[in-house]
Amino acid sequence: MIYVLLAVLLLAALFIVIAVVFQKSADEGLSSTIAGGSETFLGREKKGGTDKLWFKWTVVAAIVFGVAVIAAYVIQPDYTAGNAIDYWKNLGEWGSLFS
Repeated sequence: MIYVLLAVLLLAALFIVIAVVFQKSADEGLSSTIAGGSETFLGREKKGGTDKLWFKWTVVAAIVFGVAVIAAYVIQPDYTAGNAIDYWKNLGEWGSLFS
């Protein structure tokens, strides 16, 4: 179960990064506004097409990521019941790091 959650977290994080990179910047028209451009409210280019789609999928991926993080926190082992070092020592070859 934890490996499925880890895979979901990794895929959601990668998708969020890729989706944010492909979206157009909101600051594209800012330089003309500061420089005294004549951009009005009615003349602004609104999100449409692929930008709107990328935005929606980014929000969905962020929600999935958040739910997966909370689920991973809830199902994690209880380290307060015993010594956490003893738990890690029993994990095989990595246990030698704690000896």
